[in-house]
Amino acid sequence: MKKLLLIGGGGHCHSVIDSILMLNSYEKIGIIDDKDCSFLGISTIGTDYDVSRLFQEGWTDAFITVGSIGNTDLRHRLYHMIVDLGLAIPNIVDPTATIAKDVKIQQGTYVGKKAVINAGSKIGECAVINTGAIIEHDCMVGPFAHISPGATLCGQVHVGENAHVGAGVVVKQLVKIGDHSLIGAGSVVVKDIPKNIVAYGNPCRLVEQ
Repeated sequence: MKKLLLIGGGGHCHSVIDSILMLNSYEKIGIIDDKDCSFLGISTIGTDYDVSRLFQEGWTDAFITVGSIGNTDLRHRLYHMIVDLGLAIPNIVDPTATIAKDVKIQQGTYVGKKAVINAGSKIGECAVINTGAIIEHDCMVGPFAHISPGATLCGQVHVGENAHVGAGVVVKQLVKIGDHSLIGAGSVVVKDIPKNIVAYGNPCRLVEQ
C-alpha cells in the first residue's frame, strides 16, 4: 500500500483528510508542518526538512494541503519541492463529487464534497475545486486556481492560472477570468476579468489592480 504525506497542516488539510479517509487508498498518512497538529487521527510527522528523508524511508506520495487566497507562491514552492524529490502526486477526489467521464484533471488537484465537474472540462495541476462548487461543461480551470465553496462556473468559462474565485460566485457562460485575479465572495461575473486584479460585486467590477 502507498504512504501519503500531506504538506501543510491548516484547515484545508482537515477537509482533505476527511476525503482521503473515505477513499481508503493509503496504508499510512502523515502531515508535514512546522507545528504539531492532528485531524481525524492523522498527525504531524515532520517538517519540510524531513520530506527527503521520509521519501527515502518509503513514503511514496505527497499532496499539498496548504490553502491559498490570492497568493499561490507557497503552493508553487512546495509543488516543485516534491516534484524534484520524485514523490508521486495524486489527485484527491471526494467520493461524493460527481465528475463526467471525459473530464481531464491534472495531478495534485483536490475536488471536495458534492462538487460537480461536467462534460468536457479541464482542470490544471494543483487546482482546488472546493465543497459544492459547480464546473459546468467545457470549462477550463488553470493550474493552482481555487474555486471556492458553492461557486458556479457556467458553460465554457475559463479561469486563469493562480486565480481565486470566491465562495458563492456565479460566472456567466463564456466569461474569462485572468491569471492571478481574485473574485470576491458572492460576486456575479458577467464580463471578462483581466489578469492581476481584485474584483467583486453584482455585477462584478474592478476594485484593485
